Amino acid sequence: MSDVPTAPVLFIIFNRPVVTQTVFTVIREARPKQLFVAADGPRPHKAGEASLCEQTRQIINQIDWDCAVYTLFQEQNLGCKRAVSSAIDWFFSHAEEGIILEDDCLPDLTFFSFCTDLLIRYRSNERVMHIGGITFQPDNQLFKEASYYFSGFTPIWGWATWRRAWAHYKVDPTDNLRNLKLEPPYFSDRQQWYIKQVQAGRMDTWDVQWLVAVRSHNGLSIIPAVSLIRNIGFGMDATHTLRQPKWLDQLRYGSITHLVHPSDISINQEADWYEAQHIHRQPWYMKFVEFVYFPIKALFSR
Repeated sequence: MSDVPTAPVLFIIFNRPVVTQTVFTVIREARPKQLFVAADGPRPHKAGEASLCEQTRQIINQIDWDCAVYTLFQEQNLGCKRAVSSAIDWFFSHAEEGIILEDDCLPDLTFFSFCTDLLIRYRSNERVMHIGGITFQPDNQLFKEASYYFSGFTPIWGWATWRRAWAHYKVDPTDNLRNLKLEPPYFSDRQQWYIKQVQAGRMDTWDVQWLVAVRSHNGLSIIPAVSLIRNIGFGMDATHTLRQPKWLDQLRYGSITHLVHPSDISINQEADWYEAQHIHRQPWYMKFVEFVYFPIKALFSR
């Protein structure tokens, strides 16, 4: 890959100093010239969280390379949806393009050059809207001739995009949904369920809105031949990734040191249908959450 400097990086952190330190160590190796760090504020009802948030923020003081550092540290807790989406808004108010990493997404070092080179290559191609760092494909049959393929999905465990693409994002997805058919492979029952919960204000998340934005503009995502990101955040201290799914054991991890570009800029339908059928199926408990948990929660929140 080229020797151009690493693209600007947005590092989104919160209250987990251990995983944050692990990911920061790799960012230090990549040595971006611009590092943006965004942190949500502690939740007042969570004992000890203010201290954990402060410990996590202090990790940034370890920067020891030539780097312009920008911080957005919230005093009050905004929640996942508002904290992350507003952090990305802030990032792209300063940068035209860049890499986005959350505190539990551990990158291979080549992830940074992979994103940087492709941000440059597709800078003016408005249909390409997303560069992912992970693939859910079980083998390399799709990658005999190239280092990546094009998809309609938008995996956000380490990714990159441009200001021009993020401009289509809306935290309330309603407008982007007006001319969008919610049908497979991109909108399984599970994805439709997520969208419904977000619109009803029952789910504090930001990422399904990004999928809606990209699909509503017929956008393309770049997916690497091997996963360049490991999610190290599963556990009880996570916001959403409490339990590691079984399919995660099938991911193929590695490095990409030389880019071979696909001959055709179009969605790989075979890959996307595989992902829809094996990764995005709705678990049985989603209906339980919708028809039992949420009504009970609303009842006791009055």
